[in-house]
Amino acid sequence: MIHKLHTVLPHILFVILIALILSPSVEGTEQYLPFLVVCIAIEVAFIFNFKKKVANDIGIIVYIFLIIWEYFTAKVGLKNAMLYPAPENVFAIFPKDYEKILEGVFSSLRLMFAGFGLALLFGVSLGLLVGLSNRTSSILMPIVKVISPIPPIIYSPYAVALLPSFRAASVFVITLTIFWPIFMNMILSVQQIDHKIMDSARTLNVQRGSMIWHILLPYSLPGIINSLTVSVSTSFLVLTAAEMIGATSGLGWYIKYHSDFANYSKVVFGIIMIGVIVTLLNVLISLIRKILIRWK
Repeated sequence: MIHKLHTVLPHILFVILIALILSPSVEGTEQYLPFLVVCIAIEVAFIFNFKKKVANDIGIIVYIFLIIWEYFTAKVGLKNAMLYPAPENVFAIFPKDYEKILEGVFSSLRLMFAGFGLALLFGVSLGLLVGLSNRTSSILMPIVKVISPIPPIIYSPYAVALLPSFRAASVFVITLTIFWPIFMNMILSVQQIDHKIMDSARTLNVQRGSMIWHILLPYSLPGIINSLTVSVSTSFLVLTAAEMIGATSGLGWYIKYHSDFANYSKVVFGIIMIGVIVTLLNVLISLIRKILIRWK
């Protein structure tokens, strides 16, 4: 009985939310259709994952949050409606401002993928070189352990001042954010590989290039992919913070620009967009993990 109630409860809350949305709202509330579409999309996502217990738990939390948000802003009306916008006002932003929003998303993603590519290239190659040399790793690892915990966003003012453009400075900061976890994971993976495997390869006269490509990289791949989940999320947040400093486009700029004019509907929508983008990036990494690491 309790299990059935737990399974059905998210859908009951969804019906309550829809009824609440369709009921009369306070003056100043935007048209509800965009918010309604978002709620239906959320429900469809939960229906496709209804067999997963965690999906039901998430659904309950999400719907309770949306019901509370809708009730106290759009139906009751808070005193400070500007600071606490109704969900209808937030989600109505996209149809009105979708060109600027999409421009910001693609601007942020271009910087993100540029930094990601450089971090992957340098992190894997340098990690391999350092990991294959015990002497080099023993010299560099103590230094790396001191430098790597420093938040890369701290370098933003110097990067903006020294590099030729803000885009170059942003790519530099993102590269640093993703580089350290990949670099350190690569060193540890190379050092932790079973020596018997390496000795067997040497006995068979496997060339150094083949050894790296066919043995070390496949062995290190799970660690690299796993480090990307946290690194990509962190780097996107670092990028957003950097965009608030001196950018003229991007999601960070979008949030900062509209907060200066106290347009909190756009600020909240920008924050939600960042959450959506980071979630989609993590889903993409999960798909890449399933494709590349089939043996796990």
